[in-house]
Amino acid sequence: MKKITLLLIAIMPFISGHAQNGKVISANRFYQDYNDTKEIGSLIKAKDAIDLANDNADTKDETKTQVYRGQIYLAIFDYNLRNETEKLVSITDPNKKTLLGYQNTSPLELDTAYRAFSKAHKLDEKGKFKTDIDPSIARIAAHFENKAIADYNAKKINDALPSFEMAYEIKGAKDSTTLGYCALVADRSNNYEKAIIYYRKMIDNKQGRATSYSSLVNVYLNKKTAADTVMAKDVLKQARVAYPNDITLLITETNFYLAENKSTDAMKNLNVAIAAKPTDANLYIVRGNLYDNIANPKDANGNFIEQPADFEDKLKLAESDYKKSIELKPDYFDALYSLGVLYVNYGVSINKQADKITDQKKYDAVNSKSIDEFNKALPVLEKALSVRPKDRNTMIALKQIYARLGLKEKLDDITEKMKK
Repeated sequence: MKKITLLLIAIMPFISGHAQNGKVISANRFYQDYNDTKEIGSLIKAKDAIDLANDNADTKDETKTQVYRGQIYLAIFDYNLRNETEKLVSITDPNKKTLLGYQNTSPLELDTAYRAFSKAHKLDEKGKFKTDIDPSIARIAAHFENKAIADYNAKKINDALPSFEMAYEIKGAKDSTTLGYCALVADRSNNYEKAIIYYRKMIDNKQGRATSYSSLVNVYLNKKTAADTVMAKDVLKQARVAYPNDITLLITETNFYLAENKSTDAMKNLNVAIAAKPTDANLYIVRGNLYDNIANPKDANGNFIEQPADFEDKLKLAESDYKKSIELKPDYFDALYSLGVLYVNYGVSINKQADKITDQKKYDAVNSKSIDEFNKALPVLEKALSVRPKDRNTMIALKQIYARLGLKEKLDDITEKMKK
């Protein structure tokens, strides 16, 4: 009895291995049947057989097992994609139909197919199955990229990222286009950690030039921590060395200077930027705001403090920049509002001076200048309100002007608007 028992134990692995190898053969036979007949039943049988072979220790590490598994699962994905696309009978645009088909098809089988072919590639040391593996992996990469593009176009950004990442993993580090997509989609889906990884790879590859640096800076700033702000500054410093003439980086640096109240450094950068981009309305309003802030300094609580000796000079420079911004972009609300408020603030400051004067003639003369500023502000702020009809700050400024100028009808009208 002992000999029989030992014999049975000895032959069991042979029986098991032989049976599972039969599953590999059956899977391939069913797969070939499916290719001939396109009957889904054959594909299901092929899947069931290859899954058993893949779960068995004796056959899971055979190259042909993984090649067949990859082929079968890729066929399942192709079948599902075709099936989802054919459902869209009401759509006549073939491109739109294809994109919707990809959106509606799960990538799980595609992922399984790639893992199988990838394992087969490692096992196939002699390259016996190379002609089966390489074209299939290329098809899988194309499928992942199409799936990613379809989801991205449908604004399913979180779904698009994993598919772009798979396409990039398959295509390799040399594929700069897909790397760029990974960075962009990670950024737009607020997956900042991955965005940092991909933008840094782009920088290392000298891809995207200054734009990659600028995007990386913005990602760090969007994380909104003190440590990440430091990292943003460090990246910007490297970027300015690598691309000293890039205007976008220059403006980003200027924003840092403005946030840190480094007016002199900010002004130098703005002058350079405007010289390079003389038709950019945004630059003029930023420089105008800077002149405006220098002319009308505030304390930590936001209250106006003593004006500098060159107050009027700076005010004229601010006025000039605001007007230039409006000239370049007539419906630019921010420029209209800023110019109008500049006149109002100047009028209020003159009025305060007038209140200190006891001589009536002198008072009238100074107060007249104040009225002139309010009159200049009036059409500008009314234009601003026409551009943005519900802006409350503009309404408040206009209400102040109407009251000072005694325009009762307009005052009543704006008061009613502010109640809504």
